[in-house]
Amino acid sequence: MTRPARRRPRPPRPPREAGERLLSGRWLAVAVVVSGGAVVLGTVFQQPLPQVAEGATDLEPIGSAVLLCPEPGASTDLGVRVTAAVVPGQPGQDGAEGSAGMRTLPGRNSAEARIRVPGGQAEIEAFGNTELPPIEVYGEGSLAPGLIADQWGRDPSGAGRGLASTACAPAASEFWFVGGGAISGRRTRIVLVNPDPNAAIVDVIIRGPEGVIDAPAGRGLVVQGQDRLVLRLDTLAPGATATAVQVLARAGRVGASVDDEQRSGLANVGTDWVPHAAPPATRVFVPGVINGDGARVLSIAAPGEDDAIVTIRVIGEDGAYTPADRSRVEVPADAVVALDMAPVLNQQPATLELTSDVPIVAGMRQFFGNETSFTAGAQPFTGGAAVSGLPVRSATEMRIGITAPEQDAQVDLSLLPFKRGRGPAEPTGERRISIPAGTMRWVRVSPPTGVDWYTAVVNTIEGSGPVVVAHRLKEKSRSGDLMTGYPWPPLRTEVVVPSAVQDPAVGMR
Repeated sequence: MTRPARRRPRPPRPPREAGERLLSGRWLAVAVVVSGGAVVLGTVFQQPLPQVAEGATDLEPIGSAVLLCPEPGASTDLGVRVTAAVVPGQPGQDGAEGSAGMRTLPGRNSAEARIRVPGGQAEIEAFGNTELPPIEVYGEGSLAPGLIADQWGRDPSGAGRGLASTACAPAASEFWFVGGGAISGRRTRIVLVNPDPNAAIVDVIIRGPEGVIDAPAGRGLVVQGQDRLVLRLDTLAPGATATAVQVLARAGRVGASVDDEQRSGLANVGTDWVPHAAPPATRVFVPGVINGDGARVLSIAAPGEDDAIVTIRVIGEDGAYTPADRSRVEVPADAVVALDMAPVLNQQPATLELTSDVPIVAGMRQFFGNETSFTAGAQPFTGGAAVSGLPVRSATEMRIGITAPEQDAQVDLSLLPFKRGRGPAEPTGERRISIPAGTMRWVRVSPPTGVDWYTAVVNTIEGSGPVVVAHRLKEKSRSGDLMTGYPWPPLRTEVVVPSAVQDPAVGMR
């Protein structure tokens, strides 16, 4: 029997960002001299401001982009490579002026690399005991549209054995992560990076199975300018088995990332970054559910005053179905519910569609042998998406999951081999992939030869329905296979700009 919805106080929200400042019109004094007398009429006119017509907007290429890569070569045995690319063929890239590159924020060690043309790529490595500050990836002018960056870590046999990767994301005022924990032997860390000179004030709000966790140490955090702050979840919320972490910047902006590592005695049970989850919505897709044995622990949070009734649909290669078991779950207000979806997935790759009566966020922790990997809630998109830094090794298998949740979709897949130097990468021939509505394709990618890494690009063709994309990278190892992957965010290429027009109703005052 469904119990009545509970209502709880909402967590504090950040103050609204200041809107555009109102500019006062110029006041013009016009002196009129009348012939035959010394009479001057002082008439004052106000020059009208441009008015925005309701609903009128334009799309313009973005003029600048900044991405933050959280933690290259710090506090782990992972060898880390941070990569960046400007995906070619995007609107606004034909301009003459542009610059892009990678640089570390201030610290004891430093590194930088440049991207000079669309299609160019760059890397910064932190192997061995090298520790670097966070990395800022920037693009200006014609090299801002299509800028992406990714951080990759690999430790095949050490204390942090595993593959760990994450997309470098823009600085913002709010982030969601679903899937961390603070039980014995597990370490989940929240990494905050402030790219700006001024300090940022941040709240970290943690929800668990019983609701919002009282964690005063996560409120009013000061992240100094151009610096990094690392928090441990077991300090903020000891004993939490399942969490949804909300990062809110009350002043300034930050980049936020979450990584997770678990050990059982001396054995490592996996290391990876928890991907950014899509903001709360009543329809959420969880792509990149991998095939094979092991638990597939889906976590759902209902941030707000009301309980959520969530229905679950599985989208696979053969079509979509509603499982007889685990097709419906009730999530208490402001709490997190976790359930293992493995019994209804039949060891097959899939995308989960979650539909709720109130907004939710979601993520999944996936077990594969003695390795773990994460995926997160995402939203469908049309246009392009890409991931850089995909490694080329004989023991590595790369798969891309492409889902067409609503309509038939077609995408073109191309690869950009990493080429050192000033010139752009020469993309491989495009591979067209068709995805019928309500299905997903689990596509194996054959990497280019003679390079260390490459960028994979997916573009929907004109008229295609929206898609959801995620990847899984698996490396065979004598100590147990390694795995990583995450949903692909759409390329940032254009921004919506209100259209300003002169309003004839504003005249002489």
